Amino acid sequence: MTTDSAEIQRVADALWHAYETGGPLPGELFGPLEYEDGLAVQAEILRRRLARGDTQLGWKVGLTSDRARTMMGIDDRPFGHVMRVLASGATMLATEVAGATIEPELCFTAGDRIAGPDLTAGDVRSRLATAAAGYELNERRAPVGGDIAFLVGDNLTNWGIVEGGGAAVDDVTDIDATEVTISCNSEERFRCISRDEVDTPYDSIARLAATLHRHGLAIEPGHKIITGAYCRFDVEPGQTWTTEYSGLGRVEISYT
Repeated sequence: MTTDSAEIQRVADALWHAYETGGPLPGELFGPLEYEDGLAVQAEILRRRLARGDTQLGWKVGLTSDRARTMMGIDDRPFGHVMRVLASGATMLATEVAGATIEPELCFTAGDRIAGPDLTAGDVRSRLATAAAGYELNERRAPVGGDIAFLVGDNLTNWGIVEGGGAAVDDVTDIDATEVTISCNSEERFRCISRDEVDTPYDSIARLAATLHRHGLAIEPGHKIITGAYCRFDVEPGQTWTTEYSGLGRVEISYT
């Protein structure tokens, strides 16, 4: 981290004001801040949300593919905090989220606390309760480009997640072999095997726990964790997105 706490608070104040008023998020707000500073800003925004009585429902893991890490030039797993979880089958307005996009992602539920800098994939797997079909719903709040400090400070663009059918983690023999088939209005748009697009999710969550530890945070029992996008699509009114995850189930959301 390169910036003092007063600068972190200044940026958090400006970002908080923009969130609360619906104002713009100017990219220059983050100025010389670096990656770790952006995480500190996001942690402060989360602290403020919790202090006013909001409930945190989970986390997302960022940079869970080689292509994403190469693009950003960072080998780490940044966090994003999740404050909205929708059930599969939900319907929402496409205009409810600015610049809305949808990303199919695995969605796990923590059974026990997951915390610390040195966890293994096995440690993580033993502390997870379920694995499920999921979506991440994202919002383009600002054209951040390659500014990693802004991206992580702005909560990795997360708006919420959708959780679908799932299974106990103990019943999933090879999570990396999950086949994912994405359709819009019954037309297939993308198909892949999990391992071909993202890292092993248990490794990603272990790395996430280490990043959270640096900022005094942890994955608590009941938290949802999404572990990386297979692809991303813009959404429009009149669309219903359905994704099948082999061995887990399906997830669906409609836009009007």
